[in-house]
Parts: sequence; C-alpha cells; structure tokens
Amino acid sequence: MKRLLLLTILIGGLAAAQTPEELYQQYITPETQAILDRFEEAERQTQEAEEAARTKKTLALAAAVLIGLIPVGATVRNIVRKKSWKENPSGTLQALGVSVLGGAVLFALNYGVFLLKIRYGDAFNTAFVFLIVAVLIAGSIYLYRKKD
Repeated sequence: MKRLLLLTILIGGLAAAQTPEELYQQYITPETQAILDRFEEAERQTQEAEEAARTKKTLALAAAVLIGLIPVGATVRNIVRKKSWKENPSGTLQALGVSVLGGAVLFALNYGVFLLKIRYGDAFNTAFVFLIVAVLIAGSIYLYRKKD
C-alpha cells in the first residue's frame, strides 16, 4: 500500500513538472509545427507593419504641425519686431487671428495629403492635389480682389 501511494505521488509529480508546451511537443506533427511557425511569423510581421504605420503617421502629424506654425511664427515675429501691439492692438489681434486660421488650414491640408500619401503610396498623385489647392487659393484671391 505504501509503495502504491509513493508510486502515485512520484508519477503525479513528474506529470506536473511538464509544461504545456512539453506536453504539446509529444503529440504535435511536423505539419502542425510548420503551420504554427507560419502563424507566429505572420503575427510578428503584422506587429512590425502596425508599428511602422504608427511611426509614419506620427511623423506626418509632426511635419504638418510644423508647417501649420509657420504663418503664426512669421506674424508673431513681425509683431515683436515692429511693436505693432502698441500702436494698433486690434489690428494686431486680427492679424494674429488670421494667421492662426491660415495655419490651421495649412495643417489640415498637409496632414490630409501626408495621410493619403501614406495610405495610397504611388497611386496618390501629390502634384495634382497641390495644383488643385493652388487653383483654389488663386481663385479665392481673385474673388477677394474682384469685390473691392
């Protein structure tokens, strides 16, 4: 009876010492192992692609923000240089407001173009989009001057 109890405890301890991976290795076939390896490789490639896409989007956002800050920076530089806030505070605020709105438009256009370029790659014609934007800007300037 003692021997049987000791043998049962010994076998139970050996079975518990094996990890699930070790138990799976006893019954896995080479075909199943190849499928598992391909799955792990595909999972790794998917994670790398997602990380690369996230990095590209972050870079596009940073570039668009920097481009959008150009009008604001130029306006603030002129305000400080010419000290226009002393002589014309309302005009200074209007100029700052227009430059902020212009910067927001530049940001939106550039970020949209960058994201479309990332998503569609060479299928997206960047020059055509910038040509359309230039025509829109020229048309709006023409209409503005025509009113006066």
